[in-house]
Amino acid sequence: MDGCVVVSEIAESVGQSKRWINQRAKREKWLFYPKNGRGDKEFPVDRLPEDVRVALEMQSAKRIVHSKIPPGPPLQKGGELRVYNKDRAIQAVGSPDLADWQNRIALARADLIRAVLGAEASAKKEGRSRVEAKKLYIKGYNTGHLLPAVFEILGPVALPTVYSHIKAFRASNYDYMTLAPQWGNRKGDRKVTDEEFNTLLSFALHPNRLRITEAVRLTKVALGRRAAFSPSSDATLRRSLEDWKSGNYDRWVFCREGEKALNDKCLPYLERDAGLLDVGEVLVADGHTLNFQILHPFTGKPCRMTMIMWYDWASAMPAGWEIMPTENVQCVAAGLRRAILALGKTPRVAYLDNGKAFKAKIFTNQSIDFEEAGFYGMFARLGIETIFAWPYNAQSKPIERFFGTFNELERLMPTYTGASIQDKPAHMLRNEKLHRQIHEKKYGGWVPTIEEALQIIGGWVGEYSRRPHRGLKGLCPGEVFASGKGPGVDEPALRFLMMSVEIKTVHRNGVTFMGRNYYDEALYGMRDRVMVRYDMEDLSRVLVYDVSGARLICEALPVRAVHPVARISGGKEDMALVKEGIRQKRGLKRETEMGARAYIAGSPQLVEIPRAHGTRHTAQGEIPPGPPLRKGGDKLIEMPRGEAEKIEAEASQMKVLVLKPRIPDPIYMSEADRFEALLERECRGEELGIDEMQFMRYFEKTEVFDRLKDRFEFLRELWVAGDVESGTE
Repeated sequence: MDGCVVVSEIAESVGQSKRWINQRAKREKWLFYPKNGRGDKEFPVDRLPEDVRVALEMQSAKRIVHSKIPPGPPLQKGGELRVYNKDRAIQAVGSPDLADWQNRIALARADLIRAVLGAEASAKKEGRSRVEAKKLYIKGYNTGHLLPAVFEILGPVALPTVYSHIKAFRASNYDYMTLAPQWGNRKGDRKVTDEEFNTLLSFALHPNRLRITEAVRLTKVALGRRAAFSPSSDATLRRSLEDWKSGNYDRWVFCREGEKALNDKCLPYLERDAGLLDVGEVLVADGHTLNFQILHPFTGKPCRMTMIMWYDWASAMPAGWEIMPTENVQCVAAGLRRAILALGKTPRVAYLDNGKAFKAKIFTNQSIDFEEAGFYGMFARLGIETIFAWPYNAQSKPIERFFGTFNELERLMPTYTGASIQDKPAHMLRNEKLHRQIHEKKYGGWVPTIEEALQIIGGWVGEYSRRPHRGLKGLCPGEVFASGKGPGVDEPALRFLMMSVEIKTVHRNGVTFMGRNYYDEALYGMRDRVMVRYDMEDLSRVLVYDVSGARLICEALPVRAVHPVARISGGKEDMALVKEGIRQKRGLKRETEMGARAYIAGSPQLVEIPRAHGTRHTAQGEIPPGPPLRKGGDKLIEMPRGEAEKIEAEASQMKVLVLKPRIPDPIYMSEADRFEALLERECRGEELGIDEMQFMRYFEKTEVFDRLKDRFEFLRELWVAGDVESGTE
């Protein structure tokens, strides 16, 4: 504490009267300054005895606690530590930077130090040994009779311990917080080093999702290889990781499991009120791979197929569904047609999955685009708005909850395969012969067809529609669905509006669709892009429009293939098809010839043919032969006769050089191939260049030549003998 204090402040701090303070100050000759003319004194704090300075420091900071502080937790209020005194009034005690138990121990140690320093000062005044006085006081304190309240907090202490506390107290300029115990100063944090914890996190957050035990073991191994200090045990590392995980669960999930798991486990979701919708206002569609086997219509083998379900959001009722081997446009369109017929009206919104089938162009085009598609999407033709769910976000698709209920039916099917690998029925597991035999005997290997599966699903949906639904406040889905049904729709008009549309290019055999050619004579001579409308349930014809979809061109029929040798091994019908095809082809040919005859006859002459030798033709007409001309400036002037004769004489003496392009050198795969080619030319009598001869001499000294020497000798004799027989020598 800086500055000066008066006698009353000292007396209050040490707990003595002002007269006793004045007598001690006179006896010990304390330095003082007169305060006024009435004899009051001011004492410099830094020149006072140590026990007095300690008492003043604690009093000025309001840190002295009476030994009768009642036990119990303090009250935190306004950031300041408070307790109740004996009058039940709140008084400030200790520092908010320390815990309650730390404040109590520090203040009790400060009281003990003040008492020991007071005993030392008394011994010095009386001329006794100060060390003996302190020893005697500590012995009395350890009996519990001196400072009983402090003894209750600290218990027995040794004099060297008191010495160390006094030393630390003096070094901190009598700040009692130095006397607080140091254990527990991490406030619950474990003593795991930063390097230990960072290394542990690098293994624990690995995308391979290591077990915590493996991460702890690998951390110890990695730290050991780096010779890093690692005082924490395996259990401590595990607990520290668990504590970090509980406060950073979002990072834990994202690093180990990815974005989808973060969305499913951590991110909040919107709660939507389906009660605000009308029946048929929103149809939700999604594909679901069935968990039971159905006979494939093309292969005849059992397989799991895809069901497209159209689900009315307001009534929680399945409105239409279709089963196909794979999710495709046909399956989606057929399910929507059934849903609209069952609903009796067209929905306002289609809430679709983000799968491949729903992302096809025919579902998403909302305006005519003459360059790309040139037609409205199917939903736009029906007046349905489309909304796509977020990909890999199950919460955004309410139909996912229904598929969980639908699993009830799947488990009832004899061909149930399980919702996951762990959920397989017993007869599908390995070495379960008894279960397999019982299952085969009970069901006889029966597998439903698509038609049978549709009937079974329809029966289950009928039973489901009569169940009370918690999301509908106890009402049944069938009741709510029936209350909102429309008056009905025109099925032929609906079929036309839902005809699928594709843009095709016309070729010589019409348009190609699903591997078949569709043709009509109205398409002859066209090479333009056209719009093709088709119904997947009736592919016996397609309607061909112009690319804008405004004008119907024709109704094209599939081209029938004819017998390859109908005249020899075919029947009358085969011959009739061939004759009809030939007749059609000849008729179209005559039509083209008649239309093109006038164009060919009236075509202009592109090049004028010269009419006489030596006559030049220009844009102004014919120019008769005359004396040679030469260029003079920007004009052509007549050349003198002598100069022209001189040029003709020089031209007669000129030699004509015929320049032949140089044949590029051949490319050989290896040196042996090049040697073989040069050897053949040499045996044929051709003259080789210097570089070629040098290469042959070089190659004859290599190991490759030694291995192939017999072959080259055989070829030499063969080629030489061939030249002799042909008479070249």
